[in-house]
Amino acid sequence: MNRCKYCGKKIEPSQGFCGLPCEKQYNRQMTQDQRKIKFFTAGMLVGFLVMLGGVLSLRDVLVAAGIILMGAVVAVFPFTTPETNALLGSRNARLVGRILGVLLIAVGIWVGYP
Repeated sequence: MNRCKYCGKKIEPSQGFCGLPCEKQYNRQMTQDQRKIKFFTAGMLVGFLVMLGGVLSLRDVLVAAGIILMGAVVAVFPFTTPETNALLGSRNARLVGRILGVLLIAVGIWVGYP
C-alpha cells in the first residue's frame, strides 16, 4: 500500500493523495518551500562557517553558536528528504524535522555549556 504524500494515510497504489484537500495543501507547501530554500541554504552555510571558525580558533562558544544556528534553521525550515516524506507523509516529516532541529539546538547548548 502507498501512503498519501501529505498526511501519510494508507491509500491505493494508483493514487498519490487521500483526497483533494491533502493534494492542495501539499502543492501549496511545495510552492512555499521553493521560495524558502535560499534562506535555508544561507542559514546552514553561516552556521557551518561559525562552527568552523570556532573549531579553528579552539573556542567552544563559537562551535556551540554555529550548532545552535543550524538547529534554529532546521527548526524554522524543516526540509526533509523525499524518502522521509514517502515514509511518513510531508506533514509528519516536517514535524520530525522540527523536533530534530530542537534537538540540535539542545546539543549546541550542551556543547557551549562550560
